[in-house]
Amino acid sequence: MDARKPEVETGVSDISYDSLLNPIHLQQDLSGGCGGKTWEAADIMIEYLLWKKSQSDTFFDGKRILDLGSGTGLVGLAVASAFPGVQHMTLTDQIPMMELMKQNILLNGLERKVDAQILDWGTPLPESIMPLSDVILASDCVYLEIAFQPLVDTLVLLSTKETVIYLSYMKRRNADKRFFQMLRKKFILKEIEDDPKREVYSRKGLHLYLLTKK
Repeated sequence: MDARKPEVETGVSDISYDSLLNPIHLQQDLSGGCGGKTWEAADIMIEYLLWKKSQSDTFFDGKRILDLGSGTGLVGLAVASAFPGVQHMTLTDQIPMMELMKQNILLNGLERKVDAQILDWGTPLPESIMPLSDVILASDCVYLEIAFQPLVDTLVLLSTKETVIYLSYMKRRNADKRFFQMLRKKFILKEIEDDPKREVYSRKGLHLYLLTKK
């Protein structure tokens, strides 16, 4: 992995990636739950998208991007920082994560390009985040079994057939198969195979998928 992260649980740290010009300044706080820290699945998504940028400078140009279950906001902030052509980035999570996400937006000086919105999976979409995004990023959202159906339902509401969804996933339990069964009823699911680091991270049970709506 190119990511180099200090092992901190609270406080501000600088998170660097070899292909990212400037580090991401990140406040982490476990008091808000597991969403308040960063996870390895975020790294593989960021590093893959940075690699895609190295293949094409215009990748994501003009795109409206929504980061689902943002937590600290690392993925969305890294993408917004790395891709100057992104039209807008929206970080989303539940109320306990709002203050943390807003702090991290300000820490990185991205308030003109990035905003934070409350989004509870399985509930009607707020008017502020109707399905207008060209791209959805979902990093390590497959976690609690009780959230499987609400997550699928929210992805359905957020997307159109033109929306591209990137999903990074850490295999933790056999029950995760049920989530992917639910997902395949609504989406075409393909594992990303062109990532140069796929062989390395797949040994750790990490996977990266591309989804489009049926």
